[in-house]
Amino acid sequence: MIRQYTAMGLQLLGLILTGEALLLYFGEMGPLLRTASVGAGLFYAGYFIRPNKGG
Repeated sequence: MIRQYTAMGLQLLGLILTGEALLLYFGEMGPLLRTASVGAGLFYAGYFIRPNKGG
């Protein structure tokens, strides 16, 4: 259960960070790509530690 909530939190944090990067750094490619890639990395980290639903 802790793994599930940790994974959901990481995915949510990754989406928020990616969206924030798109809003704050629009037009500046360096910071936008750096921050968006960190956000995507957090999202996929949460995706990979998520427990299986198949049992």
